[in-house]
Amino acid sequence: MAPLPDRMTQRLESSERYRQLVIGLDAMEWLLVEQWMGQGKMPTFQRLVQQGVRASLRSVSEQLPDTVWPAVFTGANPAKFEKYFYVQYDPATAGLKHVSDDVIQTRPFWEYLSDAGVPVGVVDAPHAKASRQLKGFQVANWGSHATKTSRVSTPPELLAEIDRRFGKHPVGDCDATDCQPKALAGLKQRVLDGVRKHGELFRWVMRTREWETLVVAFSAPHCIGHHFWHWLDPQHPRHGEKDEYGLADAIELVYRAIDRELGQMLEMVDSRTRVMLVAAHGMGPIYHASWNLPEILELLGYGRTPHESRPGSGARSAKSEPKRTAKVNPWRVLKMVLPGRLQYAIKAMLPRWAADELLFRWYAGDRNWKGLRAFAIPNNDTVGAIRISVRGRDHAGLVEPGEPYRALCREISDRLMELTDPVTGRHVVKKVTLLHEEFQGPFVDGLPDLTVLWETSFPWSQLHSPVFGTLDIRRQDGRTGSHSDHGFALMYGPEVPHGQVLDECTLYDVAPTILANAGVPTPGHMDGRSLTARWPQQ
Repeated sequence: MAPLPDRMTQRLESSERYRQLVIGLDAMEWLLVEQWMGQGKMPTFQRLVQQGVRASLRSVSEQLPDTVWPAVFTGANPAKFEKYFYVQYDPATAGLKHVSDDVIQTRPFWEYLSDAGVPVGVVDAPHAKASRQLKGFQVANWGSHATKTSRVSTPPELLAEIDRRFGKHPVGDCDATDCQPKALAGLKQRVLDGVRKHGELFRWVMRTREWETLVVAFSAPHCIGHHFWHWLDPQHPRHGEKDEYGLADAIELVYRAIDRELGQMLEMVDSRTRVMLVAAHGMGPIYHASWNLPEILELLGYGRTPHESRPGSGARSAKSEPKRTAKVNPWRVLKMVLPGRLQYAIKAMLPRWAADELLFRWYAGDRNWKGLRAFAIPNNDTVGAIRISVRGRDHAGLVEPGEPYRALCREISDRLMELTDPVTGRHVVKKVTLLHEEFQGPFVDGLPDLTVLWETSFPWSQLHSPVFGTLDIRRQDGRTGSHSDHGFALMYGPEVPHGQVLDECTLYDVAPTILANAGVPTPGHMDGRSLTARWPQQ
């Protein structure tokens, strides 16, 4: 059956309509869940896996990590969003612009439920603005991670009541914390306190508010994974640092705390409620050369002065090649040196234009892209992004659209896939995506043209190209963890099969699943299909 139009919001005539509790787990890593379930440390997750359905979700974190939650909530690919990152390239000016989550106009699934008369509740959905009209309630950005929208609620008095009962969320801005162990010890405790407060808040709204579908999200896995990954990962170069403050178990303690809070929430659901847990991406180590892409593109011959590939250079040993040390962005070094709280205090005193300029310099240096056919633009760190200067599309564009554009994209992709670690000989680029081939929608021309997913399965700090030799990469990140390229969903409740595993699913399938459970048709803009159609019928 063809998808129904966006405004078709009547509930389908069916007896199979379920109450739903949807729980987001921001950047929770399935491999860690699996490990700690096997050790008996996460019994709630173990119960859900044994008595429900697990789906592996292909994630747009492979290309545009900041779009994962909008993709979950709207069922749509990133070419249908006005925003792919909060610092975004502007093709009209060939500059950068600061973009909030508020600009995304594609409707989330809870608005379709509300239109169909389903009472809904939404609390701390990541990267989601407050809906203007809702049959139910919503709390935006009380304790979400890095969500660029206002801290508001519907009705307005709800947020004030939450603040009176629970106080402010204890973490605040996760990245305002210094990277020193003493400061991280304080962050660890605040994150654990945040898990407890989130659990208390979620159970309070479950008891006191009217809802048929409730959407809530734990933000803690995101923050704790970014800052504590090296304490957990024995492969990480910084693993084994002296642990005076008991930081090595931080991620495990947070995951286990969420498991306990979930257990208490599940005790409150009735026999007609389906439960769905969703992680839109995971977490892993941060090894990448995204900050070095401008220099790499120049060395590959895409700068203002094209470089020639040295004759026979591809056949020479990487170890015999001359080495060069990669350039660094001084603004990134400054950010690594200055204490986080001082940075945020300075930011708060600056006018908006000055704060934006500092942010733009941190991401892209001097941004001197004039005369370049291809150049690096900001994206979430572990996935590099490249823009092609296309005539008629980009300000002062250079490359003809059509086949010349496609040929240049393929050429750059091939050169990047040749990059290897000279120590191990392994490739350091996992995947290059041509986004115009991957995504379709009205905003596709605003996206990067290529994204570079770096290999994070082993540590590397150099890269070798047959074109320019070996480049030593200098660390420009304070954090040690970043996003992995996969997500997962767990479903539990009435008529859900036990112990089933679904493969080849995507983030886009989550929203149609929730709508199907409520008897609401799938809108035409959604790119996925309900997971319930894929499991064996009992």
